[in-house]
Amino acid sequence: MSERSVERWRRAWRGGGRAALASAGAPKLPKLSDDRFTELEKELARGPAEHGWEDQRWTLARIQALISWRGG
Repeated sequence: MSERSVERWRRAWRGGGRAALASAGAPKLPKLSDDRFTELEKELARGPAEHGWEDQRWTLARIQALISWRGG
């Protein structure tokens, strides 16, 4: 946790008390439908090599590429 975050929370608390620290929830809704997410899970289970990568590591960039390639 950064000092900057602590200061931001402290200012919010001073300005609005405990209610000001309540979570506003997720910043945005998921971009994939439930059906597309299920399809993505199946593709991820096949492994990175099945999708053309040389090793067996899933990275965020690779998952994003997979979603784009599959028409996400």
